Amino acid sequence: MLLFDDHSFHSAAVNHKAVVHAISFSPDGSTLVSGAKDGSVFLRDSCGRVSPLFERGPKSLPVYAIDYLPNDAGVIIGGEFGWTCWRQESETWTPSSPPMPRPVTSLAVLNERLVAFGIGDRVKPTAGTLEIWDISADRKLQPYFQEPNGVRAVTACRDKKLIAWATGHRKIRVWDITTPKPTDYPQPKDCPAIALSTDGRALAVAVDYTAKIYDVERKYERLVLKGHKGQVSAVAFSPDGRTLMTGSWDSTVRLWDVATGVERANFNWNIGRVYCVTYAPDGLRLAAGGDLGRVVVWDAE
Repeated sequence: MLLFDDHSFHSAAVNHKAVVHAISFSPDGSTLVSGAKDGSVFLRDSCGRVSPLFERGPKSLPVYAIDYLPNDAGVIIGGEFGWTCWRQESETWTPSSPPMPRPVTSLAVLNERLVAFGIGDRVKPTAGTLEIWDISADRKLQPYFQEPNGVRAVTACRDKKLIAWATGHRKIRVWDITTPKPTDYPQPKDCPAIALSTDGRALAVAVDYTAKIYDVERKYERLVLKGHKGQVSAVAFSPDGRTLMTGSWDSTVRLWDVATGVERANFNWNIGRVYCVTYAPDGLRLAAGGDLGRVVVWDAE
């Protein structure tokens, strides 16, 4: 059942005016934050009320990635401007000073202090890096990984200390941060989206019109999910790891059984090409954002 569709709000103050690239539920599931190419970032509460995290300017730079810190300790926002950490004091949100002016294509939170950032260009082959930062000290940690064609997407499994990233030269890299080097998974085409399951056992990769599921422990491709009629541009595992959600340029969101690869459900929410999808922490709500500047939230039942 559709719970929230922000195209029903007509005020310019609460509407994205460009592709919604990133969405994330707060750890308690009460709030959804979304960021778009026009530089806008909005917060939506459980009743669907929308408010801007900060004022959008005429020259605001694109937002490409958003994630909450654990325990509602803040929101990390990455984009063309670099990255900032916004923290809430009483009812006021305040940003940290951005320590890194290089474009951030993607990010993933490991814990309250450590965040992995992908540096590069979302489309063009541009030199970049995969970096882990201690945001409490504004300090980049060692090691970091140079990527000649940049990093397109980043995901993390917090419990297993795993980080995975998609490079701009058709490769997925999975790294246990307690080990010296990552494991590589070559791909036939660029991969705009990846996701690790919450137990770290499965990796989902968006490749052309399909999504692949890898067994991380055994390091092999287990399933190829076929059915979309456009490029798959977003992937997200349910909190229990049993379902994979995919979003596509065919304007649909689909749910797949991770064990069998069978398609469970298919939605078209009239948000245009789908660029981001996510689950609430309890798994009972799902959200997606598209290139019409719209965000939808619906019930898993």
